[in-house]
Amino acid sequence: MQPLVILAPMSGFTGSAFRRLARRLGADLTWTELISAQMILVKGLDDPLLHVTDAERPVRLQLHGSEPRAILEAAERVCREIAPDGLDLNAGCPARKVVRSGSGAALLTDLPRLFEMAKGLVEIARSHGMEASVKFRLGFERDEMERIAETLLRAGVKILALHPRLAREGFSGRARWSRVRDLKQMVGKDARVYLSGDVKSLEDFHRAAAETGADGVMIGRAALTRPWIFTEIKAGKTLELKTADRIALLEELHAYADHLDAEQRLKMLKLFAPKFLKGVPGRRKLLPHLLAAESVEEFFTRLRMLDETHRSQTDQSPEEDGQLSGPPHHGGGRLHLL
Repeated sequence: MQPLVILAPMSGFTGSAFRRLARRLGADLTWTELISAQMILVKGLDDPLLHVTDAERPVRLQLHGSEPRAILEAAERVCREIAPDGLDLNAGCPARKVVRSGSGAALLTDLPRLFEMAKGLVEIARSHGMEASVKFRLGFERDEMERIAETLLRAGVKILALHPRLAREGFSGRARWSRVRDLKQMVGKDARVYLSGDVKSLEDFHRAAAETGADGVMIGRAALTRPWIFTEIKAGKTLELKTADRIALLEELHAYADHLDAEQRLKMLKLFAPKFLKGVPGRRKLLPHLLAAESVEEFFTRLRMLDETHRSQTDQSPEEDGQLSGPPHHGGGRLHLL
């Protein structure tokens, strides 16, 4: 059976709008970016990071923090008022700011504290009819995967999401998929295992599934430059999108961001445009003009100029490659990928 295709959590990117787009394009499950438990306790739940719609479900809400009490109080409030489809504890983020605060990958250096947090999260999730997961790395300075996994299993965690690199490695080198296979063999039927790391294409997905036996494959950075990778996996074929198609996806992303104000939506578009347009001729020349746009309307006007330039340079229609169904729909319409 094919593993779940999952949008991995990415700080600054996996907000509600992108989660909705990923689900529409074929992701089976989405994940929020890491959210500070302390922020929830201080500021409450009225924050764009905590906006969840039915269209992006099932969604797992990821918390990070250094104090068990804060994590558990925030989790209880989130379950009661937002009701995500699952809770996740971040024990793998290697960002300096996060590690210095004693959260993220820093938890891998204090297994008793990790156990306390994970056990409490499992109990809260269970009381609300959902499961808790933990996303973690092989270790901080050295590979201690078995010790960490054993700690999480004792805590009752039923979903283990492993990024098979050390925290100190960041995203350098290659993810060691063989360690995900080791984890899968270790836990047997006691827990489900998700792989995270270096899945960048349809071929990677199938190879990762075959080599590891993972129950789920998480796709992160590749989904930013190729959000239609979820469609490729479901369709079983590679798709190449033209400029007009990519613009349509940006318009769809904008339409999903109706919970943000105009300034926030423009900021979001400027964040995603360089990713979605990767590989498009003229991208480098256009980007400074896009990033200088002072309104959403100006942003899309400048973006469509790129499409018109490309169309004038070729006689081929957007549908000629036979990989897209229907023309690109400006103004927030959807692209229907086969």
